[in-house]
Amino acid sequence: MNIEEILAKYHVASNTEKEKIKMQIQVEFESLTIEEQKKIRNSFLLNFDKKIEEAGELIREVNLKLELENISKYVSMSYIAERFFNRSKQWFNNRIKGNLVNGTPAKFTTEEQKKLSEALKALSNEINETALHISN
Repeated sequence: MNIEEILAKYHVASNTEKEKIKMQIQVEFESLTIEEQKKIRNSFLLNFDKKIEEAGELIREVNLKLELENISKYVSMSYIAERFFNRSKQWFNNRIKGNLVNGTPAKFTTEEQKKLSEALKALSNEINETALHISN
């Protein structure tokens, strides 16, 4: 059983079962050589770092979706999709909602995120200029 299988089993286990799993892991780990223990520690840390990066990416995606939902009350997402991306509203919405496209959740690439940021800035400037012209 590899570490991911053990962790999956651990997450669904009762408290009593978790204690048994911990004991099994400890006994198994202590039976290894120092070199094998180092390899396992390094592997665990590497996987842990990957999971932290994945969690960070998910948080960024969720924050982007929340931000876009907030402004969608005031700004046409369809207009942004067409004007700045030359794409359909559906394409844009798929990325906002993370809908499956060809079996993979759709999301904005880093380049598309930058382009979206620039688009929002451009719209902001246009609205600002219009407000200034009205007040003069």
